[in-house]
Amino acid sequence: MDARQGVPVILEPEAPHGRALILLGLGALLGIGLAASGALLPSTSNELGPGTIAQVGDRSIPTAVYELARDRLAADKRNPMQDDDRRHILRRLVEEELLIQRGEAIGLVASEPSVRKAIAASMIQSIVAQSESEQPSERDLRRFYAENPGYFTPQGTLHVRQVAFSPREGESPEARALRRRHAEDALDADMGFGEVQARWGDEPLLPIPDSPLPANKLRQYLGPSLTEAVAALSPGERTGWVDTGSGGRILLLVAAEPAATPSFEDVVEQVSVAYGRHSADLALRDYLDELWKDADIRFAPGAPLP
Repeated sequence: MDARQGVPVILEPEAPHGRALILLGLGALLGIGLAASGALLPSTSNELGPGTIAQVGDRSIPTAVYELARDRLAADKRNPMQDDDRRHILRRLVEEELLIQRGEAIGLVASEPSVRKAIAASMIQSIVAQSESEQPSERDLRRFYAENPGYFTPQGTLHVRQVAFSPREGESPEARALRRRHAEDALDADMGFGEVQARWGDEPLLPIPDSPLPANKLRQYLGPSLTEAVAALSPGERTGWVDTGSGGRILLLVAAEPAATPSFEDVVEQVSVAYGRHSADLALRDYLDELWKDADIRFAPGAPLP
């Protein structure tokens, strides 16, 4: 189904038997979508009104729905449309409505979780589609960009090196403390971190790549607290001894590249996409708020009130 039009996607079967299976397998779900989108309209007249191609019980099938389904099938077909194709489309629409009405009669629509979810999803798609049809002006996009720079600013990078220490088999705490002092003295004397690590350190479980990394990537190696600590340093500074429970480490911030906010012109497509999503979220929230306001909703004593 096309959620924006409320029109079923009519599949062209390969054989009559395949057509029957498609009708039985998909008819209920497509009919639910039609009912939720308002394509099938209640009618109390004994005669078909203008713009109605069929009536099933007290609901009419608009001619426009039939024509859209017909045109879609015609666009997908390799061969010209035949009368059998047109009859198939109309029969499909009627059978979908028969299925949805039967589902209502036996309580399926109200009780079956998958059906309820399908209806809710169809409603959400309809609301979002209406929001997406409204094209924002450049002024709207520029205002959204200015109010939400974090959406479009890539992360800065941190280049970090470390000397890691782990307990060694048979090593006393005093011996490990001596290794640490040797390492710190060597770093104070401007020995490179790589050489200090090779002489007195131990291979860490997760070696940090010797290259600039975004903060969220660095957290995978250091965790959030150490990442924040090293981000607070200036390039060339190092942390003191950091106890990690089973060992410890010393971290050096080699370089830091701050995040740079791109110009509006460089990210205008991203702004447009983000604006559309934001507008759709607001439209759905406003619609739901109106439903809440107009509905008679009651809660049992002790229920967690939303």
